[in-house]
Amino acid sequence: MKHVKQIAEIIDAGATTEAHLALDQLLALGPQNTAALKLRARLLEMEGRFSDEALIWDRIATIDREDEDAVAYLFRRQKEDREHFYFTDDVAGGGRRFTACPNSLITFSAIGLVGCLAFLGMTHFADATALLADPRMMLSIFTICVIMPWVAIVLIYLRCLRFVTVTPSGITISTRLKTHQFSWNELGTVSLAHNLSGKSPRLWLTLEPKDEQTRGVHIDMTLGSTALRARAYLIREITRHHAEPAYVVLASPARKGRKPARY
Repeated sequence: MKHVKQIAEIIDAGATTEAHLALDQLLALGPQNTAALKLRARLLEMEGRFSDEALIWDRIATIDREDEDAVAYLFRRQKEDREHFYFTDDVAGGGRRFTACPNSLITFSAIGLVGCLAFLGMTHFADATALLADPRMMLSIFTICVIMPWVAIVLIYLRCLRFVTVTPSGITISTRLKTHQFSWNELGTVSLAHNLSGKSPRLWLTLEPKDEQTRGVHIDMTLGSTALRARAYLIREITRHHAEPAYVVLASPARKGRKPARY
């Protein structure tokens, strides 16, 4: 039988099935082993099983109401409840629209602002510094500090995820340049694909059409990097109108046809 530390190493290696089996054995002997339960919750979160994760944290809180990790999860769940209120709204005919808030756009906006301020600061020293007095040098600095970040901002703004709308008839993924619209009947698979190996575990909501020539969509659902808010509510909405997504290991697409769009 494996101990908690060994199971954590198995999870880090991406062997999710082996990790679940080891946790089953450990928890069979000690159902109130909070360290093992926390590993189970962590594993479920990385797989996108948010409802099951919530049940585990509720169980941990029942065992120890002052557990710091359980309290931290409670605050995260409350934050997601607020995100559901502020970043989603009802649509006509039923369903819900989820507004995206891309982290990359915020990051590059901050970089662009700092770059502008840095360039303005350098202009004050242009007369006193021979290097900065060279117009070619100032043009290079302007390009690096101002133009490049703002070009990136515009490109991200145009290409990043804007809305995901889930209705009884289908799902729509919208950017400012492109809209992917699928009826539920058109989709072959709707899944949450995870890859836990490596330094950065990833989770994607994958929408694969039955028609191999129709481009699918992969939406980043990884905690900390996803552009979507209230992601557990999004999965709940998909389950309500279509079916619970399949939980699979992320792999390179084996199907022929166009590569999926990634957001």
